Amino acid sequence: MLDTDQLRSFLAIVDSGSFTRAGERVNKTQSAVSMHVRRLEEQLGCALFVRQGRSARLTAEGERLIEFARRMIQVEAGAMAAISRKGLNGAVRLGIPDDYAEAFLAGILTQFNRRHPLVEVAVVCENSVELSAQVQARAIELALVTDFEGLRGFELVREEPLLWVASKRFKPPDGAPIPLALGSPVCLWGKVTEEALQDWPRPTRALFFSKNYSAVITVVRAGLAATALPVGMVGEDLQPIGAEFGLPSLPSTRMGLIFAPGRPSAETTALAEAIRGAMAESAARPAA
Repeated sequence: MLDTDQLRSFLAIVDSGSFTRAGERVNKTQSAVSMHVRRLEEQLGCALFVRQGRSARLTAEGERLIEFARRMIQVEAGAMAAISRKGLNGAVRLGIPDDYAEAFLAGILTQFNRRHPLVEVAVVCENSVELSAQVQARAIELALVTDFEGLRGFELVREEPLLWVASKRFKPPDGAPIPLALGSPVCLWGKVTEEALQDWPRPTRALFFSKNYSAVITVVRAGLAATALPVGMVGEDLQPIGAEFGLPSLPSTRMGLIFAPGRPSAETTALAEAIRGAMAESAARPAA
């Protein structure tokens, strides 16, 4: 039988990208994590990782083990929660803008579901200003938002610079205005870019507006326009642009948590902890 502690160490390496960070995540030494992997490999009769300096690359067998390992850990956690009645089994409502959802939601819910498989999570996607109002009205318990003037109870989770980004195919004609794809009028990044472009000598033109991030980023990936994103959200299919296109530098953006008034439930507290962990983990990965 496979040992679930060993599988936890294996998944910690998969999720964090290194044996050292995996040890911190499962509260074990790096040597203990390495021993867990060696025992798994001996039992399965194959290598799971190929070491590359301080990082590790999965073998084909390691890739195949991931789904089985996650299911086994989730079943174990679910059994403990259901039968011992020590686990959380309530519900929590999370607010998150759709751009953050595309970049971070999978990592957040993976961490949370792994530890609390019986908790029901409802997700509301709106802009940060609207989510703040819903949190204050207790319509949702927790939200991950962009900081803005007048926001109350903001807990900073991550701060990073905004960048102008575009597809690697993006090549506007020399001297022509730079086409931009922007969010809705209440988009906080849109306001920042508008302020930066005021009185800037290189002309730009608004080619496309949408309140939906998926629509904006589709236009950008097609090479039709540029937009502004935090550095941690620049995917491999995009590239930072700036001075070579005559665009101004942009300030940093602050991402963080806000909680509904009153004492948060255990489910809300647990989800907030998963958000902190997932955001820190994604920040530790090298940016594309």
